[in-house]
Amino acid sequence: MTLTSRVEFTAREGRREEFIQAAKALAAATQDEPGTLRYDWYQDADPDSFVVIEEYVDSEAAFAHNAHCDELLKRAFELGELTAMQLHGDISPELQTFADNMPGTKTFPPLA
Repeated sequence: MTLTSRVEFTAREGRREEFIQAAKALAAATQDEPGTLRYDWYQDADPDSFVVIEEYVDSEAAFAHNAHCDELLKRAFELGELTAMQLHGDISPELQTFADNMPGTKTFPPLA
């Protein structure tokens, strides 16, 4: 089963355009990631609110993405505030630990 995440960000005051550039750079960086199936950014009606939908073959691929895009992710967190994260799919113990340490994060494993 794949792992899908939905992550919401709010651009910090006066940083909207920079945040958009960071989001576009992240999307471009995922093009060559073998375990990344989807990485799409969306904008809310509020011009400072953004959502990224990510899909990976598994939890390991999500961690590989985080390692590959470490500097870009740091930049995104500098320019925006994570307001919510949902993780859907097979949640590995390592991913659950990661989620437990990220404010506003919920995990949704498949029904048994």
